[in-house]
Amino acid sequence: MSTDTLYEGPAHQATFYLPRAGIARFGFSDPRASGYVRSQDGSMARVQPGTRLFLSGGQQVLLLYDPTLMARVSIAFQPD
Repeated sequence: MSTDTLYEGPAHQATFYLPRAGIARFGFSDPRASGYVRSQDGSMARVQPGTRLFLSGGQQVLLLYDPTLMARVSIAFQPD
């Protein structure tokens, strides 16, 4: 199975698209960063450094609990 980088950039309000369901892995530049991913179907899941989540396909948005934290995120995707 291959892993593709979906998004790299500012963490708060990071919008990314999963072409299909699979595992998303989140890496943050700041270990204090944490938040949640909101899927287009309205479901939410908690995220912190090193989190691996199974997400449905479609648009997702990452929101930090502390939006003033200047963290960057790298989101990688491994298809299911």
